[in-house]
Amino acid sequence: MKNIKEKLKGKKITVMGLGLNRGGLGVTKFLAEAGAKVLVTDLKTEKELSSSLKKLEGFPIKYRLGEHKEEDFKSVDLIIQNPGVPNNSRYLLVAKKNKIPIETDMGIFVQLCPSNNIIGIAGTKGKSTTTSLIHHLFKSAGRDVILAGNIGISVFDSLSLINKDTTVILEISSWQLEGLKQHRFAPQIGVLTNVLPDHLDRYRDFKEYSEAEQLIYKYQDKNDFLVLNRDQKITYQAAKKSKAKIFWFSDGKKINQGCFTKDGSIFSKINSVEKEIIKIDEIPILGGHNLSNVLAACIPALIYGILEKQIKKGIKSFKGLPHRLEFIRDIRGVKAYNDSAATTPEACLFALSSFSSPIILILGGKNKKMIFRELVKKISENKNIKKIILLQHPNYDASEDILKEVEKLKIEDSVIISPGMEQAVKVASSLSKKGDIIVLSPAAASFGMFVNEFDRGRQFIKAIKKI
Repeated sequence: MKNIKEKLKGKKITVMGLGLNRGGLGVTKFLAEAGAKVLVTDLKTEKELSSSLKKLEGFPIKYRLGEHKEEDFKSVDLIIQNPGVPNNSRYLLVAKKNKIPIETDMGIFVQLCPSNNIIGIAGTKGKSTTTSLIHHLFKSAGRDVILAGNIGISVFDSLSLINKDTTVILEISSWQLEGLKQHRFAPQIGVLTNVLPDHLDRYRDFKEYSEAEQLIYKYQDKNDFLVLNRDQKITYQAAKKSKAKIFWFSDGKKINQGCFTKDGSIFSKINSVEKEIIKIDEIPILGGHNLSNVLAACIPALIYGILEKQIKKGIKSFKGLPHRLEFIRDIRGVKAYNDSAATTPEACLFALSSFSSPIILILGGKNKKMIFRELVKKISENKNIKKIILLQHPNYDASEDILKEVEKLKIEDSVIISPGMEQAVKVASSLSKKGDIIVLSPAAASFGMFVNEFDRGRQFIKAIKKI
């Protein structure tokens, strides 16, 4: 690490994208501490970035906010491309034309990380829960373990805590995987939860997005391990392309190596020995889709020699994550759930399948080039859904698309338009009766009305607590 820090000292580095979710914060601080001449450029204004800027006070950093300028991408030694910046950005093209190297925070981290014990988790849905549960299983078993990556924890905040024996649990987005290609990144254990339509506003098509997610195993070899979803076509076919040793997870099929469900329990079959881990009704986190996440999380723990009884104890003590079918409170017999992290139609459907009580659903937002026909059709067929409250904003094209599908199916009477979260929650509360469920599961991005999906979830919680 000392050598790399010495190489960075005095270098002119442009950090493109500071952001609000710690995406650029950790690497910016690291570069400044290494003595680099750092310029941060972001399209957001100083006011919008105030929370991130406050954490960088005292560092000798220059800023260009509210705009980008081509000059900042020409006469520099390095560009840091942060996760929100698309690969086809014209400013990155300027850098490439001028032969300026482009890196990511994760790219620098994998060069510096002293441990080879890396478990990398990728996929469209479930990766945050799977990542957090893997970390929880290792930690509750007393292992030396660090959690970081695309889960709101900068890899640079954790770097000083890692030694050669530390197990590093990394959630990795498709964008971060693309940035790691130049390093031929290969985790010791790769986990691919699933590949579903998402981020189609960022990629040319689903095929390109799917290929990005599958970079998690591209550079693995026969000494590595790959954990795959047996129940999904793309992840099932991935086994044919991978050189790693394959372990499966399935909630519907008995498999030869991995974890699966049978007779109301999760079983492991590692080294041909079948053992029960936990009964399904003992799993504390809500949602049938979370069963797959639990199955996936068990396998790295078993590979590392964590005992079944320790895994069972860890699963039973896992509390789940905020904004993912998070139970907020019971209001006179009406339960409220925050599922703000559901930013795709499929994620919303997962949430709806988790309940058997009458539902008042709050949804809508910014479209990521997703199609909502199937979602609205399933909602119209779901007898549990009492009312849909649709969030409306000038930027919320997903809400407009949902409304068009509603009109095609002639179910307008089931929809109420709301211009804000507080009003949506008030309406939901006024319509609810004892035994009902109010759930925020937007099926779309949050930008426009909210800073991000976490801000959306927090505003939902705040509104619920006012009832």
